[in-house]
This record gives sequence, C-alpha cells and structure tokens, in this order.
Amino acid sequence: MAFAVAAAAVVGVTGRRGHNKRRQPCTSEEDVRLSARLAQQEIDLVATEYNQWCLQRNGIRANSDVSSCNVLAFLLYLTRGGYFHQTAMACGVAKSTVIAHIHKVAEFFASSAHQYIALPAHAQLPILAKPLNDNSRLQLVGHHVVLYIDGFIVKIQRPDHAGDAYFCGSHGKSCDSINVQYVTDQFGCIRHVITGLSGATHDKTAASWSAEFIIMIFLNDLPAAFVVVGDPAYRGLHPKVITTYTGANLTRQQVDFNNERQIVERTIGASQLKWRIQQLKDNRLAAKKDVLFAARCTLAAAVLHNRFTNFL
Repeated sequence: MAFAVAAAAVVGVTGRRGHNKRRQPCTSEEDVRLSARLAQQEIDLVATEYNQWCLQRNGIRANSDVSSCNVLAFLLYLTRGGYFHQTAMACGVAKSTVIAHIHKVAEFFASSAHQYIALPAHAQLPILAKPLNDNSRLQLVGHHVVLYIDGFIVKIQRPDHAGDAYFCGSHGKSCDSINVQYVTDQFGCIRHVITGLSGATHDKTAASWSAEFIIMIFLNDLPAAFVVVGDPAYRGLHPKVITTYTGANLTRQQVDFNNERQIVERTIGASQLKWRIQQLKDNRLAAKKDVLFAARCTLAAAVLHNRFTNFL
C-alpha cells in the first residue's frame, strides 16, 4: 500500500538527545524517558491531536493521560525494535492491551500523514530548487533539482500464508521485509512515501507503483526546468528522473553530482537511527495478519521525522 502526500517525560533529561546531535542507537537497557525520542511537550502535543482524532472517529474524547500513555507506547515500539512484549514491560501493562493501543495510534498517524507529508506545489519549486551543476549532460544545462528519491527495506514478521512473497534475498538483506521509498527535498524533509510492497520489489518498480508521484500527476506536471535525482536503479523511470553516474573513471564534476544525492541517503539514515524499528538488526515489525500495520509504522516514522526529529 502506498501512502502519499503521506507517559514518561524527557524534560530535564540530558544525554543522547542533546538537540539531536549525538546519534546513538536505542538499546533495550535504555531509560524509558530516553527511548521515547521526543520531549514531553511533543508527546503531549501528539496526544492532544490523537484525542481529537478519537473524538471525530468515535464521538468519545479519550482521557488525556491515557492518550499520552498510548502515544508513548507507540513511540517505544518504534524505538525498541518492534516487540510488543518489550513495550508492554516498559509500560507496565498487559501485552494484549499494548497491541490494541499501538495499532490504534498507528492508524491515527496514517490518517493524518497528509498534513505533514506532501509533494511540493509549483509555487514551492523555486525555493526547493538547486542548480544542476552537470555540464556532461548538455540537454540539462540550466535545469534545477527539486527532489531526490531512494529506497530501503524494513524487516517484518513473515505474514501467515505468505510463503516467500516478502522475502528479500539481496546480499546482506536476507529477511522478510517491505520496500519503503522516500522522496525528499534538499532540506531533508520527506515529501512522499511509498511503502508496503515486498522487500524483493525493485526500487524502480516500487516508485512506478505510486500514481501520485509517477503516473500523470506530479512528474508529468513538473515544469520543464526541474528534475528529480535518483540512483541508477531508477534509470528509465521517467524523463524527469535523472540518475547518478557509475563507473571507476568519473570526473570530479560527476563525483560532485553523485554526492549531491546523498541528502536522501542521510534522510533515510536519520529516520532509521531515530526510529530503530527500521534498522536491519534484531528488529522487525509485526505483520502476522498482513503488512498494513507495518506500512503504517513506516509512515509514522516519516511523519515524526518531518515534525520533530529532522536533525540533518
């Protein structure tokens, strides 16, 4: 499924967070207040929005303290590796209760993602534009780069009856997973997310699956002087998508052009480091019934990155 557009306090706690400058991964022994990754006022803000969403959805306003606990449980799930029993122990509640709360908060993030993840309008393009300094492509002289695209995989629990449908056998990535595509601007803001496809899906195929980004909408409507940059996996995706150079004997200008694409890689790295669930380690997202919940979690991580934790 593609998403496009898309209570412990930390106050007074010093340590890794430190204005998001110290980039250390979360560990299971870490204090719950640090694991949350957000300051208390940020948790309270999300909890208030979650309350309003519950009111609109069910006609019942949830208790603010309960909402804060539910949001905190979801944040702990994202940062502690995707195991419900670990989150339940940290929150001091039953595992079944934590599962219900986490699924509901994940649904809330998915339903509100369009407010924080959106492809740029034409009026925003000049602000995001960066000159394309590449004289090797004469037909692109005078063009500007507005977005960057790249993908990664997120480990999941093997869904029932799925067989090897979600298995990615790439070197160093042998696991059941889903493919996640980020489209970012030069400031590290995530502008579009494509998620939920099998981890074995080629990046080009995953990107072309998004109707909003590829088919007849954004790229086809992109003004002539603007392009999107991706790695060679996206070659032939769309005339507006140009790819980096490959080979051993690149010119300095070509190397510099390739390096400019690192902004999307740094964005992916920042999101993975902040939200441990996306790291290819001893983590995995629950997906026993289907991958919808796992896709919602990756979308939530992108929302949180844009709102609170973009520390590029």
